[in-house]
Amino acid sequence: MLSLFCLAQFEPQRPQAAAETARWIVHNVDWGYLSTISDAKKPAAEVVSLSDSGGRIFFYLMSSESNFDAALTVGEAAFAGTCGFAGSKIDPEDPRCAKITVSGSLAKSAGKDIETGKVALFARHPQMQKWPEAHGFVVFEMHITDIWMIDFYGGGSSVMLDLWEKAVPKNNRPKWAQLKRAQAHTADDGMRKWSPTKETSGEHAGDGPPPPPYAQYAARARWLVAHATWTAVSTVSVQRKGAPWGNVRSIADPIISTGLPYFYLPSPDPTAVDVNANNHITLSFTEAALLERAGPNGTKTCGDMDAEDPTCARLFLSGTAVAITSNDTLKLAEAALKAKHPLAPWLAQGGAHTGGNYYSIQLDSLKFLDFYGGFANLSVADYLAHKPGLA
Repeated sequence: MLSLFCLAQFEPQRPQAAAETARWIVHNVDWGYLSTISDAKKPAAEVVSLSDSGGRIFFYLMSSESNFDAALTVGEAAFAGTCGFAGSKIDPEDPRCAKITVSGSLAKSAGKDIETGKVALFARHPQMQKWPEAHGFVVFEMHITDIWMIDFYGGGSSVMLDLWEKAVPKNNRPKWAQLKRAQAHTADDGMRKWSPTKETSGEHAGDGPPPPPYAQYAARARWLVAHATWTAVSTVSVQRKGAPWGNVRSIADPIISTGLPYFYLPSPDPTAVDVNANNHITLSFTEAALLERAGPNGTKTCGDMDAEDPTCARLFLSGTAVAITSNDTLKLAEAALKAKHPLAPWLAQGGAHTGGNYYSIQLDSLKFLDFYGGFANLSVADYLAHKPGLA
């Protein structure tokens, strides 16, 4: 990663430009991870489709609640804008692959806001118009209290809400003209040695091999984790005093699959701060994020089904984050991350220059959905016992 000396050569991003870029990311994504706090006071999550309308973020959800704390986590990798996708040269966890967490309260819309929300949602997600009314879908809006974004080296920062409301969606990140010169003075972290291969250049982009059949719940859930490159880690926020929070992290299932992925948390990262205070986490996975299940520029995701449709598989692993301390396990984690993330070589070389830890998850519970009829009957024991490649 870039040294502090090199970072000092870059001009800070202007607040207006940051607001415009944040609006551009949210305007372009179709879905995100919604973090909440469960009745047990632990982090929970869901995959949600969304639509931005003039900076207002709308959802179409089945929920008996009318108002609750939530955090929406979206990544630029979700829409293959410039990064994190087959053919790009930037990993989903790379700071230059923008990540945004929008915090606040989610509330049922009322009056004219219902129609405003439906117009925005149905234009972006035409399938929603055919979702059964009997299932109780209603329009929700995120009432925003904080927006956190990272889109370049130097750590994340808050986007000013008054600028967010007025900003025009625009990818307004600076060109960072001195980037190449600055990189020439960095310690060799392997990034300059990397060159695209068939596996990472997008040559094989497309639907790819089909997933395990529906109803083979353990096989399908383990397939989802094994093929995932990134997740959202949901936590109980220290900064937001117990409210939910979520953050994009690159992950890797062990080379000999266990279904318990490895990930890395730099010490200054808000997720690391949260985990140090309360190590309960939920890791979220969706078929919509898989490279194998998307065509050029993110099209044909989930066989053209909406990310919130039940047939677009999603899995939530809940438990505790476990820091890896064993040298043998550390080597396994580094090897897995190296194989899965050639665009982020630092993940296999001790992590960020800021320090941090490698983690896995001790699994307590899970929720898996891959077809109509509600969450699948899949136990933790059956999930862990499955041997990939076997039905």
